[in-house]
Amino acid sequence: MKIFFVYTFIFFSFFSAFAQTKLSSASSPKGYLIKGKIVGVKNSEVYLAHYFGSTQQVVKDTAKADGDGNFTFKGKTELPKGLYLITFDQSKYLDFIMGNTNFSFETDTLDLINKMKIVGSDENQAFYSFQKEMVSLYEKLRSVPANDPRFAAIRKSILDYQQAWMLKNKNLFASKLIKATFEPDMPAFSRPVKNAKDSADLFQFQYRYYKKHFFDNVDLNDEKFIRTPFLQKKLEKFFTDLVVQESDSITKEADIILAKIKNEDVRKYVIYKISSTYENHNVIGTDAAFVHMSEKYYINEPKLWDTSTVRRIKERVKVLKPLLIGKKIPEMYLTDPSGKLLTLSTAPGNYTILFIYDPECSHCKEEAPKLVALNDYLKTKSAIVFAVSILREKEQWKKFIAEFKIQNWYNGVDVHVNSKTGKEEYYTDFKNTFDIYSTPIVYVLDRNKKIIGKRIPIESLKDFIEFHENKLSGKIK
Repeated sequence: MKIFFVYTFIFFSFFSAFAQTKLSSASSPKGYLIKGKIVGVKNSEVYLAHYFGSTQQVVKDTAKADGDGNFTFKGKTELPKGLYLITFDQSKYLDFIMGNTNFSFETDTLDLINKMKIVGSDENQAFYSFQKEMVSLYEKLRSVPANDPRFAAIRKSILDYQQAWMLKNKNLFASKLIKATFEPDMPAFSRPVKNAKDSADLFQFQYRYYKKHFFDNVDLNDEKFIRTPFLQKKLEKFFTDLVVQESDSITKEADIILAKIKNEDVRKYVIYKISSTYENHNVIGTDAAFVHMSEKYYINEPKLWDTSTVRRIKERVKVLKPLLIGKKIPEMYLTDPSGKLLTLSTAPGNYTILFIYDPECSHCKEEAPKLVALNDYLKTKSAIVFAVSILREKEQWKKFIAEFKIQNWYNGVDVHVNSKTGKEEYYTDFKNTFDIYSTPIVYVLDRNKKIIGKRIPIESLKDFIEFHENKLSGKIK
């Protein structure tokens, strides 16, 4: 595969910058002072970092533990609030809630949770009291067989403790964190389940209720959730497990969620997460959700973003929008091996397999024989292959045609001789017109040259065409 550039850098570079900006914007002369002691940690580096979603951590400070495990994090800039982790001994870590940034703690590597003692932080005292009790209760639960009457009693005591703890600490962010891990309470179904129809109705009732109330336990307007793993995990689970991977469904649910979010930082984060997911998603057609998100929440909400981000988004939409499923593909003006003009719009066939490749690309050389092997099948579907070289070297192009015996395809290259000057001219910007950032790329077009599939793996082409025809005939809904 020849890779030229990757568009997701727009989001990666933008959000890295956004993260750093937001951290610095939380500055305050108060500073922070966190003193720790971890018995069992000696003369080693200790790191203070906050979560940034479930897949990133941003290191804010480092310290050196002495021979007794003592260390201090100290700084003049107040730390942004959220869930932090203090890491040591490579893979070991402790979670802390950063509200008050002047506190101390002590624990032991032999039992990090139960040995924890905290001074100066009500948030973390409550947070660790909860963890200690949960460890104790779940140890009791594991010691009892599930069919033992005590099992149900212990489970009830766990639920009772959790409810009482959250009520007592309802004003703390620690309570919001714990609540965010809970699933929504499911109400009882309205009738007994006696047959298959009742079972199907029950499933639909539970699905719809669960989906509607999925975010009930997360405060979507508390920006501290950006600096936890929970918001990202909730978004990913919701859009992966509960939303049909089709652009209209995705955009509908995204709009519903964002209508609830007024906090600008959370709003930016959620917009970013949904948009970046569907820019280059593996489900065909979901890039239309990216275009919707970009136009509605980037371009139409410019006050949320810096001008360079909006500009890059506009550029990306300009490339992708004409290439969405259902759009008529842009025309191609090429030269065929005999030197005649070859245009995409005049190529016949119920289907056109547009194969865009680079003759020097090793992956293209691997994929071409797979497409050749489909020649007989494609004939039964009145489908033709329209093969386009993005390399404007005629000798290399013709060598590729001869090597893979694809003379029966419609072969073209973007090299034209000006009749007046005799010089070569190029008409096509493949990168920006056809979104070519790697090769080969396969588009599937109908008889009107409308896009019905793109970036289809060649080994999946037959299945894709069969699926498409079954959908058109009503066999698949």
